[in-house]
Amino acid sequence: FAVTYDPQPQNYSVTHEAVWWDSAWDTCIYPFDLPDELNKIEIHNRQGPPVGWEGRTGQGVVFLDWIRRSRRSTAPHISELTKAAYEMDFSLNSLEYVFVTSIFETDTVQCVRDEVYRTEGIEYPSSEHRIWTPSCEFDALLGTAIGKTVAAFVLCAWGQGRKRIARIVTFHDGEYLQRLNMRFDIEDV
Repeated sequence: FAVTYDPQPQNYSVTHEAVWWDSAWDTCIYPFDLPDELNKIEIHNRQGPPVGWEGRTGQGVVFLDWIRRSRRSTAPHISELTKAAYEMDFSLNSLEYVFVTSIFETDTVQCVRDEVYRTEGIEYPSSEHRIWTPSCEFDALLGTAIGKTVAAFVLCAWGQGRKRIARIVTFHDGEYLQRLNMRFDIEDV
């Protein structure tokens, strides 16, 4: 599956515009080597059960800001839309980070709050970012709906045995720390 934005695919609406990075996140969360200018991309199907992908891409980074795919849909999966969105402007081999922002998906929030943070004695929401490397907690995070989505993207993009998710960073932002965010760090195997 490949999505191009010029000319428009008949079954999809695709928008693509430049945006600037919000400097509110510190450099521990948004590493120094990432660009300030990003591309805001939206992909929505025009027919059938709803499918949507809204995010931002930059050299080495992709943000999943809003994703939706009806279980009844026969449209491409979110992993395929993520790959297509990133490849509109950048070589896939340059990708190092996948951010998923403002997570409200129940399965993921409950896992982070009730399993991972509680097991580690961490208050939820936390004002500090947390780094998870391969462990039981890391595996639990990969087993959430969001973790599975990013893992499926890594497999879709590179195939088995080429890249891996090396770290997951969880952090909160917003006035009352109400928004859960996750960063997935991708490395060569």
